Amino acid sequence: MTRCLPAPSPRVRAACLGLVLLGLMNFWATGASACLASPDQDAFAWRLAEDADPQPSGLMLMAYREGENGAVTHVSFHHVIRVLPGRQPDLPEEEAVRFTVLFTDGTLGPLTYIISREPLYYGTDLDADGLPLRLWLDAEEDGLNGNERLVVSRGEVVSP
Repeated sequence: MTRCLPAPSPRVRAACLGLVLLGLMNFWATGASACLASPDQDAFAWRLAEDADPQPSGLMLMAYREGENGAVTHVSFHHVIRVLPGRQPDLPEEEAVRFTVLFTDGTLGPLTYIISREPLYYGTDLDADGLPLRLWLDAEEDGLNGNERLVVSRGEVVSP
């Protein structure tokens, strides 16, 4: 059985149109700022990596400097796949596409970290403590390609 609803009054139509226009304006405003606010792919180039610091969460913090000789302004967090004692040889070519090898000096000697090549999180606008004020989640860990989601903005967690 099909039911027909009465046509909305002009007042209801005007209110709906206003809500639609308001939603579009909000979409354009946030869409434009999201595009401008997304991480800069060049800022996370491996050649700019300044420091690597393993975190208790199982992630490796990578710090990137601004340009060739600048201060650290960006960070990324990579999954640690494996930790091996000593300096281990490089990965086979097929694995080197997805993973990267890092060598660090551990408290008991050198360590080899195998980490995901692409970060799980990208962070920018570091505060005085070196923590990012803006943080993007790349759940697919496929590099900066537009599918990242802003999860922290100005130090506040962004709701999904």
